[in-house]
Amino acid sequence: MSLAQAGCICVNGRLCEPGQATVSALDAGFLLGDGLFESLRASGGVPYLLERHLRRLFAAAAELEFANMPSPDAVTAQTLRTLRRAALPDDAYVRITVTRGTGGVGLAPPAGAPTVVIAALPTQPLARADQAIAATVLGRRRERRAAAKSTSWQPAVLARRRVQRCGADEGIYVSASGRVLEGVASNVFAVVDGVPVTPPARQCLPGITRARVLELAQAHGLPAHEAPLELDALMRADEVFVTNAVQGLRAIDTVSGVAIGRQGPGGVFDTLHRLYALDRAGASQETTA
Repeated sequence: MSLAQAGCICVNGRLCEPGQATVSALDAGFLLGDGLFESLRASGGVPYLLERHLRRLFAAAAELEFANMPSPDAVTAQTLRTLRRAALPDDAYVRITVTRGTGGVGLAPPAGAPTVVIAALPTQPLARADQAIAATVLGRRRERRAAAKSTSWQPAVLARRRVQRCGADEGIYVSASGRVLEGVASNVFAVVDGVPVTPPARQCLPGITRARVLELAQAHGLPAHEAPLELDALMRADEVFVTNAVQGLRAIDTVSGVAIGRQGPGGVFDTLHRLYALDRAGASQETTA
């Protein structure tokens, strides 16, 4: 008998205790890694920027020719039902996974509907602005060619193991030409001469939090923008930080053992961290009002 776990998982519309949720061993996501996912954070039962995550998910599903997809409204409703049943007192980790479904033979696509799994589980509190992490530069890799978050996540799993062996918390990919691309599970920003810069979307996963941080910065007079970012420039930057939909904004204090400048209270990262927290709180209050 599995131990009780807080939260709730919805499998094709059926709400389950986390330890009781199952999918078929013949599911394309299990057999082939043929699936997509989005992960995000919810506060007070309200998923932050859910509409944007679903827009990216459905765009990827269309590009990859997923058939018989439910509507975004149906997935939204299931997500909210799952969060209500989970009844978590604090913030929740939400993951929406869609696979091509069950019933295909070999590489043949299944004829039925996709499998949709929505999980609402406990998560750690967001880090304070002064809780910096260490990063390490990973080996060269080609620039990203797709904006999909695929369930074929094995390269990232192996990269995370390398990061841990280096005693770091996050890894930063660079291109063959030495340009910064993205983190293993994050987008990268560098503050250069007081201006936040992040690699262009064609070179990285166009993260939802990344886009929101750019919007918040520009709305408050910070000329943040996308631009190619050389590794040398990142190492000399005033500040470096990463963004992730579940972890929020995290400051970087070392990259491969080299100390990175930190401006502390009143710095660009500190300002953006505060604006992001206010935006999340405002979205939650607006939705529940």
